[in-house]
Amino acid sequence: MGAQVSRGRLTRRAQVAAAVAAVTLTVALAQQPVHGAFTTGSGSTGNQASTATTFCTSASNATVTATADSFVDQNNATSASGGSEFYLVVTPQTGAARRMYLRFDPMPVVPPRCTVTTATLRVFAESQVAGRTLGAYRADPGVPAWTEATLTWNNKPAALGTVAPAVMPNADQYVEWPVTALVKDIYTLGNNGFVVRDQDETGTGAWQQFNSRSVATNKPQLYVAWG
Repeated sequence: MGAQVSRGRLTRRAQVAAAVAAVTLTVALAQQPVHGAFTTGSGSTGNQASTATTFCTSASNATVTATADSFVDQNNATSASGGSEFYLVVTPQTGAARRMYLRFDPMPVVPPRCTVTTATLRVFAESQVAGRTLGAYRADPGVPAWTEATLTWNNKPAALGTVAPAVMPNADQYVEWPVTALVKDIYTLGNNGFVVRDQDETGTGAWQQFNSRSVATNKPQLYVAWG
């Protein structure tokens, strides 16, 4: 009889020890990092991933051409230069600076759950001064949208955002400004286009000329990619 009681006690102790070991193993496994991709059929209720509906499923890109462009002239502060002009002009002269404005409306449609990953403003230089640095900014969306027929130096939208610089080449070609941050702000804060100006408007000369949207080829472009 005593031997049977001893064996019963040993059996219960073994069962308790096995249960404790199982719990310890379960906790240890739960604390381990999980590597690799989950599938929608994961059998572990503690390690489940949501479906792809929370992610961008249509990463792509688009290039659009300008729908409005013009330039403003400090020396002719009430004169409008947009519409049928074939060229946009940027100059740095003290008291006679010129800045160009471009708008892309509508902007490319970025699908739900996707975000802008890259954006580039491209304008074809027909006459440039190699080595000059021109900066692109957002045109202030807090004022009425500018038009080619009415935009002047006196009513121009302010240049906002962190500058996106580009150094002028020594040959006629597309000049590119990295405007990813500016484009993200345009999508969230409003679209009144871009303004491009010489980074040093205290010099003389340095007339720089770019194709407008009125030319047959090499029109101003905006490239936007999302993912």
